[in-house]
Amino acid sequence: MNNKNMNSRKWHDNVFFGLHFDLHAGENDYELGSGLTVEHLVEELSKVRPDFVQCDCKGHPGYASYPTTVGVASPGVVKDSLRIWRDATRKLGIPLVMHFSGIWDTVAVKNHPEWARRNSPADGNSSIHPDEIDDKIIDKNMVCPLSDYTLDYMAQQMIEIIDKYDVDGFWVDGENWAATPCYCEVCKTLFSNRTGKTAIPKGKGEEGWEEWIEFQRQNFEEHVRRYTAEVHRRKPECTICSNWMYTVRQPDVISVPVDYLSGDFDWIWSVERAIAEARMMDGRNMSWDLMAWGFTSYGPMKSWTFKTASALCQEAAVVMSCSGAFMIYDTPNRTGDLVGWHMDLMAEVARFCRARQEYCQNTKSVPQVVILHDKNHFYDNSTPLYNFGGAQKQVEGALHAILDNNYHTDILCDSDLFKNIDSYKLCVVAEQNNLSKEKIEKLKDYVKNGGNLIVSGAEHTKKFDDIAGVKDLGTVVGEDKGQSLYIRDGKTLFTALGYWRLVKIDDAIEVEPLMFSRNLGERQKNSGSPAAIIKEYGKGKIALIFGPVFGTYFDSHYPGARRFIREIIDKLGINGLAKVEAPVCVNITIREKENRIMINFVNLGTGKALSPRNTIIEDVPPVGPTKVSIPLYKEPSAVFLAPSGMPVEWEYEGNTGLLKAKIDLIGIHDILVVEK
Repeated sequence: MNNKNMNSRKWHDNVFFGLHFDLHAGENDYELGSGLTVEHLVEELSKVRPDFVQCDCKGHPGYASYPTTVGVASPGVVKDSLRIWRDATRKLGIPLVMHFSGIWDTVAVKNHPEWARRNSPADGNSSIHPDEIDDKIIDKNMVCPLSDYTLDYMAQQMIEIIDKYDVDGFWVDGENWAATPCYCEVCKTLFSNRTGKTAIPKGKGEEGWEEWIEFQRQNFEEHVRRYTAEVHRRKPECTICSNWMYTVRQPDVISVPVDYLSGDFDWIWSVERAIAEARMMDGRNMSWDLMAWGFTSYGPMKSWTFKTASALCQEAAVVMSCSGAFMIYDTPNRTGDLVGWHMDLMAEVARFCRARQEYCQNTKSVPQVVILHDKNHFYDNSTPLYNFGGAQKQVEGALHAILDNNYHTDILCDSDLFKNIDSYKLCVVAEQNNLSKEKIEKLKDYVKNGGNLIVSGAEHTKKFDDIAGVKDLGTVVGEDKGQSLYIRDGKTLFTALGYWRLVKIDDAIEVEPLMFSRNLGERQKNSGSPAAIIKEYGKGKIALIFGPVFGTYFDSHYPGARRFIREIIDKLGINGLAKVEAPVCVNITIREKENRIMINFVNLGTGKALSPRNTIIEDVPPVGPTKVSIPLYKEPSAVFLAPSGMPVEWEYEGNTGLLKAKIDLIGIHDILVVEK
């Protein structure tokens, strides 16, 4: 990292691999920094050679791990760790970013209960002694985003760190995922003044609930906007990132001037979270990174064990294949020094990443398939304010089903999709409720103008009955109706979970009949209604699936359901869609940069079957063979496999305009490079 890049907020645009260290210092620490030296940090970090590092300064307990005159220092601060980190990163010539907890600050709430988030609308007293804090009324950990905490405490502590250590950025943790509705007097009064509503809703279904929740989300954004402005004012080149802001859990228009997007995905079953978030972040047109926890457990957040290099390389591959920067999170010893063998293992992962950097960094997605992540659907089904509550299942189920069929797929929220929808060959709307009339008309126009659209869901498809010529029979079937549902899968059947509707259709391609019986052992009867249909409309085609196939695929991953989706895509007959024949564990991303197209193959297989009691990925065996058929307007000048540089078997068919290639085995992450 050169000095020019470090002296600009754009430094994050150029990073590819980073390390994160946090301690979450507390009141019981007694040796913070005692084992840390500049020489030690330079030696250990030089093994990995990261582009940037993030270190601890204030975690969720709220105690600072450095000497502070603004915040509350942990009694265990022995040496000034931040000074040592700053001096070491100066020697290495890399940016230093602070791990800083925002909304979650336990000691700040203890010392200033008037800043606390109120959990109950019955409470409005802001003058409560710390000894009187009631867990049912006042959150003992989280602050109200409208409180004086943001400007008078949090921002002032950040400014102190800038002035004292000249840091390059803040990665603010404990933010949107820690935010829930606050019922303090400030929030209630401001809401009433803005809306004229005096009754404050307590839950979904009550009058004004949607307005109340949107008001609360605006308050969170204003919290981030305020401290971001203060940091940028103090040091314009210092970056701000609020953990998980504007990701899958926050599909809003980007309005707060954060400098990049980031998130730390789950410590267990990590790849699944990375698959969705990487594609969502990539569609946001901002610099981004994703952080893997370097350690995992058999389930609960305890009994930690360090991951294998294979596991971390697999997680890195998901991120890199979508052109994101990759970070690994590790915890140093309480004395501040880094664990040497951890650094040795991360150096191995870093080498894996660096070998692929040329083919992954600063690439752009080649539009193929896109999945709509609609803001209205998500917020209508999420757990206020930003937590999933199952609201992402439909989108992620669709993503898994299409990736499992080896198609390159993007995720775009509604504000981004409708700017670019015409560039995609296929758009998928997976059981998204509350679609506005305007969005529905835009989707219909997309089909009319030549696009291909898949819409799923018993109720959701009704909005498109008019262009598909569907007559609703008014019947919904499913297990709760006393019927088990099935769809044909070759000579066998797969179970169709959830509610499905019965329809009548003329002049359309029917895709498999919907079958039902009372139990699996009984003969299945044809319902007389198709599970899905395909109909031409204008220059394009629409496929309607009359049940929640994507939401249930998220839960079940039944192979028959995957093949059912493949059958629909095949019958749509989409021109210009790249096709790959590979094992189901291989995810495909197709990227381009300058005169190259890069087809990324990410192997999500494991050396042995996983279960809730078997979570460790020990190795990722190679899989294959893989065949690729991709449209190209002219014969490429070269085709090879990166990073190995190995030649591959390929041919260009001039009469069809197709490049066809065959790869015998795919490792954790191999890239077919096509030079135009």
